[in-house]
Amino acid sequence: MMTKSFATLGLIGLTALCLGLPVAAQSQKEKEGPALSEKAQKGKAIFADRCFVCHDVDSARVRSLGPPSLNGLFKRDKLVTGKPVTPENVKEIIKTGPTQGMPAFRYTLSDPEIDLVIEYLKVK
Repeated sequence: MMTKSFATLGLIGLTALCLGLPVAAQSQKEKEGPALSEKAQKGKAIFADRCFVCHDVDSARVRSLGPPSLNGLFKRDKLVTGKPVTPENVKEIIKTGPTQGMPAFRYTLSDPEIDLVIEYLKVK
């Protein structure tokens, strides 16, 4: 009798899992947005390695450290420095780290690497 109960629970659990997968997969796909270009994919990897420690591109997450979310950065009018949002101005911020607590990456990221991060941020 106990074996039958476990089998029933296992079947119920497996059914629930199978029914939930398409919904979960669809939700994840919606969060990811459109497919990234090759440059944006490379930029995403650099972002995950260097920037994600403090910054996020997912508006649903709130970081306790206080750095701004970079979700929709290129849809904004101004940067934290007050300058307009342009690839050149974003590159300057990444290179110089103009705000307290943000490191300058001019010695640790090459210009092409920074350009890849910018390509990624453009689609987020």
